Amino acid sequence: MKNRILPVFIPFAGCRQRCVYCSQNSITGHTSSEIVSSAEQQIKENLEISGNWDELAYYGGSFTCLPEKLRLKLYALAHGYGFEKLRFSTSPDCVTDENMAEAAAHGVETVEIGVQSLDDEVLRLNKRPCCAAETIDALKTVKRHAIRLSAQIMTGMYGENFHSFDATVDAVLSVKPDYVRIYPCVVLKDTELYSLWQSGEHISLPLAETLARCAYALILFEADGIDVIRIGLQDAESMKEQIAAGEYHPATGDMAKTIAVAIYLGLGHNLVLDKKYINTAYGYNGYNRETCEGRLEIKDGAKPDIRAICKRITEVESYKRYIQRQAAFHAERLVGSPDNR
Repeated sequence: MKNRILPVFIPFAGCRQRCVYCSQNSITGHTSSEIVSSAEQQIKENLEISGNWDELAYYGGSFTCLPEKLRLKLYALAHGYGFEKLRFSTSPDCVTDENMAEAAAHGVETVEIGVQSLDDEVLRLNKRPCCAAETIDALKTVKRHAIRLSAQIMTGMYGENFHSFDATVDAVLSVKPDYVRIYPCVVLKDTELYSLWQSGEHISLPLAETLARCAYALILFEADGIDVIRIGLQDAESMKEQIAAGEYHPATGDMAKTIAVAIYLGLGHNLVLDKKYINTAYGYNGYNRETCEGRLEIKDGAKPDIRAICKRITEVESYKRYIQRQAAFHAERLVGSPDNR
């Protein structure tokens, strides 16, 4: 059964500095009392919609960078509304054994770390708050406290290339988080990255390259037993209005999975699934429909197993290079088709 998470947003609360891709207009100047009152209002509004939630999450800020008194107020607020299971997102520069022990004691079962990159030069160029070694240490600190770990990575960052992104994927794999989120970097207005883009110093990735990298990472993570719980940004009109460049496609995740299935089918494998999942096999806008002909075995109750699909792909010789080439090939075709734009 899917875990039902009530999201409470504390945008940029606790962040110690502004990364080049972060919108200045989004940085909050709220007081502690305003953060708590906003959080409580969000909880009330969500509970009015539904009382059926399993967990509460504080998203959008660096939770462990907040003052201890404010953290304790937010813990108490969640518990006061009956939430025993909590999670939050935070920055790696504020992860310590002390605040992880505190988190575990207050019912936090999952911590999401904004990794973005594990290339020191990319981190420096994007004004991230810590180096790769410090970020890896933060990830390991979370795991030491038996708290589930989610790592958020980004592709298309200023100064990044495929080699850099690949090294980040490998480094995250070595830590073995429980979950991963993959986000394409977009250029938001009123950011330092926007100025770099205007000057031509930063060039955003085209959609095909973005999809190829996301599919590449998806396959490697899932094949290693790590759940990829999101690919791409939330589809929100307010976000779209702020984007000047970079790929913001509402179906980034579906398209990346379509590429993974296309690679699997290209290796000659068959898909076994229930009839109700045929559209999943066909992929985004039916991209894999023709390839699927003769490769579908219909079986009641059988679901497409993305992890098994990715695992089989990594069994080929020189699999990383193979996946990179195949992902690029299918991404270009997927984007190039008029039905898939």
